[in-house]
Amino acid sequence: MTNKKFYIIPAMIFKYITRRWRAKAGYFEFLSIALPLIISIGAWAFQNFVDRFFLAWYSQDAYAAAFPAGLLNTSILFIFLGTVSYIDVFVSQYNGKQEYKSIGPAIWQAIYFAVLSSIIIFFFTLFSSDIFNSIGHSKDIIQEETKYFNVLCYGSFFCLVSSAFGGFYAGREKTKTVLLVNLIGIFVNIILDYLLIFGNFGFPELGIEGAALATIIGYAVVSTVFLLLVISKKNSIKFNTRQLKPNFNFLKRFIRFGLPSGIHMFLDISVFTLFSIIVGTLGKLELSSSNIVMNTYNLAYMPLVGFGVTTSIMTGNYLGRNKASMAQKSVITASQIVFIFIIFTFLMFLLIPNLLIKPFANGSEGLIIEQIRPTIIILFRFIAVFSLFESLSIIFSSAIKGAGDTKFVMKLLIILFTTSSIAMYIATKYIGLYGCWSILVIYGIILNASCYLRYKSGKWKKMRVIEMKVIDG
Repeated sequence: MTNKKFYIIPAMIFKYITRRWRAKAGYFEFLSIALPLIISIGAWAFQNFVDRFFLAWYSQDAYAAAFPAGLLNTSILFIFLGTVSYIDVFVSQYNGKQEYKSIGPAIWQAIYFAVLSSIIIFFFTLFSSDIFNSIGHSKDIIQEETKYFNVLCYGSFFCLVSSAFGGFYAGREKTKTVLLVNLIGIFVNIILDYLLIFGNFGFPELGIEGAALATIIGYAVVSTVFLLLVISKKNSIKFNTRQLKPNFNFLKRFIRFGLPSGIHMFLDISVFTLFSIIVGTLGKLELSSSNIVMNTYNLAYMPLVGFGVTTSIMTGNYLGRNKASMAQKSVITASQIVFIFIIFTFLMFLLIPNLLIKPFANGSEGLIIEQIRPTIIILFRFIAVFSLFESLSIIFSSAIKGAGDTKFVMKLLIILFTTSSIAMYIATKYIGLYGCWSILVIYGIILNASCYLRYKSGKWKKMRVIEMKVIDG
């Protein structure tokens, strides 16, 4: 009887997977949208790695300055980028409703918001040197940080615009186009890194400014290619993409739903930034241990971002069709795929931590890594538990955001960010490194539980970011 069960259970699982593979809101539909997004996100991460790699060759000061300056730029940019990228949800709901003529004008309203945002970001350059001076770095590094930060801020418009135009395709589940266009920009970026940082083949030697300029030109190329595709005759006829008239009513609605999403995106990265700062007060060894674990976790986090965006897109499309039940099925599909993905990650963190440490154990840092290896192995256990809850919270929060429930997620993150920051500081002061990590794990558990309960309440099924009558749900 036991042997019979041994064969029946796998057969039932295989049958379930086969049935769900080609079903509407099933595995194939989800992965066909998610995989190009994941590859695109991974490609931009690789481009950032190449930036740092070339700068390390060029100058130690430039290499040291790139991380803090880039992090500050990203933190500021994410508020506006998170808002602009929310156009994906508007496009997905218009697409689901088959209100195609509204998609083009909606994209242009996001572009106008990008223009306003880039002006605001520009003002940070007026006192950037004061910001970096307050950190207390050496004068040489402050000079490099200021250069890098300012150029990235000057070109923020292209980053924001490329995200808005990308929403025209991502919201309609055409993520392969997003991937291909982004790959063009990344290729241009890497080539220009080599030319502009070092001054190769007759180009000016710009050092860290060259790295920032290469990034901006890469985004400009992406924006230009997207623009030409979006305003093509075919898209103009079907999606009204040449309708550039400002629509202030839509802009108000867009900001009302999109800005909380941007604040959520900002707070999400700020939690980890503040965590690193607080851990850093304990000492270099504690910070090094945590950084190794966090850098490894980032490799697993990037696909989760792609899974989250896909969940929002699919939820928005089905809600646009007034099919809340199918939107719910897409969330179930997402949670199942992410759960399988994160289980492998969980086991990897627990079972092979030494293998994960190995890439960091070479070179001059080898002796230090050996000294902190036991601590790193313990921290991998913390991140394993954290990853289980963080991954599912991304799916549930993306689902309700795909409906328009962005204010709840924003308010939740504000409360959790504030309380966890205070708790991390106290835990670090009175308990130490493991106390701070415990707070991070508790933060992940509460975040997941809150998003799941909000999702289970079903309020999101009746929400829409576009004007329409709700039937199913």
